[in-house]
Amino acid sequence: MGHVSGGPATDQYAGLNVLIDWVEAGRAPSSIVAQARGPGNPAGVNADVPATWAPNRSRPLCAYPLIAFYKGGDPESAASFACEKASN
Repeated sequence: MGHVSGGPATDQYAGLNVLIDWVEAGRAPSSIVAQARGPGNPAGVNADVPATWAPNRSRPLCAYPLIAFYKGGDPESAASFACEKASN
């Protein structure tokens, strides 16, 4: 995803809800799940999303310095990824 300029990405997430839960309930997120804006998305379709992506593709947004790594399972689902440190 380009910085404030579109591109194919999982760019939809409920950041405000996560922030409220962190501040009011003390539950810091280990990651935030983001989804692509595919067909049927109420926010509108991101024209840069490839047709080969599932309309509900999701990925975890990991806290720096962690990175999302695929662990197996459905490659379209955030549940198939884990936030881990990158190995150099």
